Amino acid sequence: MVRVLASCLLGLLLMMALLISASAQAARPLTLLNQAGEPVQRLTDGDLVRLALQMPQAVQEAMTVTFYLDEEANHIGDCQIPAGRQSCTTPPTGALGWYWDNAQQVKPERTIYATVQRRLITFLTVTVQPRPVVMVHGFGASYTTWDAYLGPSGYLARMGLQGYAVGDGQVTGTMHTGNLLKPRIKTNTIAQNAAILAEYIANVKAETGAEQVDLIGHSMGGLIARYYIDRIMEQRDVAQLIMLGTPNGGSDCAILAGSLNLYQPAALELRSSYVRNVFNPQITERREVPFYIFAGTPIQRRLLSPCSATPNDLVVSLASAAAIPAELVEVPILHTELNTSESLFADYVAPLLRKPGSEFTNRGEQISPALSADEDLVQFSRIYTGVVTSEEGNEHVIHIDNDVAVASFGLYDPSRSLTVTVRGASGNVIVLEPDTHGLTIIDDPASLLYLGYGFENPRPGPWRVTVRPTKRTPPLGTEYAIIAHYVGGAAIEARLSNQLPGVGEQVELTATLQLGEEALPLDSAQVILHRPDGWSELIQASANAFGIAATFAPEEPGIYGVDVTLSSDLPDGAVVERTTFLAFEAFTAPPARRE
Repeated sequence: MVRVLASCLLGLLLMMALLISASAQAARPLTLLNQAGEPVQRLTDGDLVRLALQMPQAVQEAMTVTFYLDEEANHIGDCQIPAGRQSCTTPPTGALGWYWDNAQQVKPERTIYATVQRRLITFLTVTVQPRPVVMVHGFGASYTTWDAYLGPSGYLARMGLQGYAVGDGQVTGTMHTGNLLKPRIKTNTIAQNAAILAEYIANVKAETGAEQVDLIGHSMGGLIARYYIDRIMEQRDVAQLIMLGTPNGGSDCAILAGSLNLYQPAALELRSSYVRNVFNPQITERREVPFYIFAGTPIQRRLLSPCSATPNDLVVSLASAAAIPAELVEVPILHTELNTSESLFADYVAPLLRKPGSEFTNRGEQISPALSADEDLVQFSRIYTGVVTSEEGNEHVIHIDNDVAVASFGLYDPSRSLTVTVRGASGNVIVLEPDTHGLTIIDDPASLLYLGYGFENPRPGPWRVTVRPTKRTPPLGTEYAIIAHYVGGAAIEARLSNQLPGVGEQVELTATLQLGEEALPLDSAQVILHRPDGWSELIQASANAFGIAATFAPEEPGIYGVDVTLSSDLPDGAVVERTTFLAFEAFTAPPARRE
C-alpha cells in the first residue's frame, strides 16, 4: 500500500513538473524559424534557421538571450531584447552537425535552451534528420565508381545516411567525363560537368527537403566540385567538400590518353599546366565551405612512377593533391581504390560525415595565387604512339642520356591487353620483374595508365621497346601510347605568354633544353597544337641560340594543348630528348568573375 501511494505521489509530482514546464513555455515561447520565417519543429542537419523568443511582457532593461544546444558548451546564437520590448530573433544560423552529438553519436532529437545570464528561461525540443551525401565521380568513370558507398548495404546506409552519386538515376543529372566504350566522343568540360552537378544537387535538395549536402569527389570529381562551389553555388548548400585523390595540381598521366586524341577536352584539363596555370588562378573561392584532402601515397619509389612525381597514388602525386591549402591526410592507398577502401571510409570519411556542430569552423580561405606557378618536377621523353595490328608488334627507340638516375616507362592501352618487350642499351632483352623493375599492371578501364615499369641508373643509349598483342587484343588491333619519365639529366623549360587569351589573340611560346645551367644546341624541335575541335596541327617554330620560339593565335574558344619536343645530339653521340605538355584556354570574352 505504501509503495502504491509513493508511486502515485511520484507520478503526481512529475505531472505537475510537466504542467509547470508547459506553462512556462506557453508564457515565454521559443520558436524555431526556417528560411521562410515559418515556425518548424523538424529540420534537416545544415538547414538555415533563426530562433525567436517571446517574453510574457516588455523588459525594463536591455536583455541578452543566449541559446545553446543540449549543453552550455554548444553555443548556437544570441539575440538582444531592447528595453521596452518583449521579443528578439537571432540572425540566421546553420544547423550544421545538429544530427550528431559531441561523441559523434546519432542525436535525432535536440533540445534548444534559452538563457539569460546563465539562468534558464525556456527550451524547445526539435527533431533533426541527417543531410544527404552527394558523390562526384572522376575522369572516364560513372556513378558505379561509388558502388561501395551506395545501396542498402553500402558504407553510407550503415551510418543511416542517404547517398546520391551523380548519374545514378535517383534524381536527374548525368556528367560526361569520358565514355570508355567510345573514347573519341567529346567529353564535357569541367565547367559543363559542374553545371550538371548543380542540377543534381538541386534535385537532391528538392527530393529530401535538405538545404545542404556533403560533397565527396574522387579524382577529377573534386575539381568539378570546386568549380561548382566557386562559380555556380548561389547560396551555400555544401556543408563540406571531401576530396579523394583529386589532382589539385593536375596529373600528367592524362597526356597518354590525350596524345591519342581520346577523352578530349577532359584529358587536356587534367594536364598540370592547365590546372596550375588556368584553373587554380580562377577557381579560388570556397564560400565558407571547409575542404578536406586525402592523398594516396603508397608509391614512394621513383622507379614505380611512370608519369607522376613521388610520392603518389600512381597517377596523382602528393604535391598535386596538396596544391591548394586544406586539411591534408596521406593514406597508403592506390588511386583506383580511394573511393572503394572500407578502411579509408571508416577511419577518415565517416568521422567527417558525422562531425558535430562544435567541429564546424570556417575554413574557406582563398587559394593562394602563388600556387599557380609551374612546377617542373617531372621530365618526359616524347610520346610514342601507334596501332598494333600484327603479331610482330611495333618497335620504338627511346633514348636515355647521361646522368639519368631513374627512367620509368608508362603504357596506355585502352584495350588493356598489350605486352611489352624491352631491350636495354646493351641490346639484351630485359625480363621485367615487379621487385626489380616495378612492373605494375592496372587493369582498370578508368585508369590513366595500364602498364608501368622502370630502371634505376639505366645505361645511356638507345633503348628499344616492342609492343605486341595478346589473345585478348581486339582482332583489328588497338592503339597505344608510351612515354618515359626521367629523373636527372637534361630538362626542358617552356612557357606560354598568355594562358587565358582571347580568340584571335597571339600566344608566344618559348622553350629551351637545359643540362644544368647550360642551354643545349638543338638538332630538332616539334610543336604540336591540340585544338578544341579534336584535330592536331604542327606549329612552325624558329630556332635560336637559346632554344625555340613560336607564335600562334587560337581560332575558336576552348581548351588547347601544346606539346613541345626538343632534341640535341651531343658530341659523345648521346641523344638528349625531352617533351613538355602545356595547355591554355581561349575565350570570346574575358572569364566572368563572381562579385
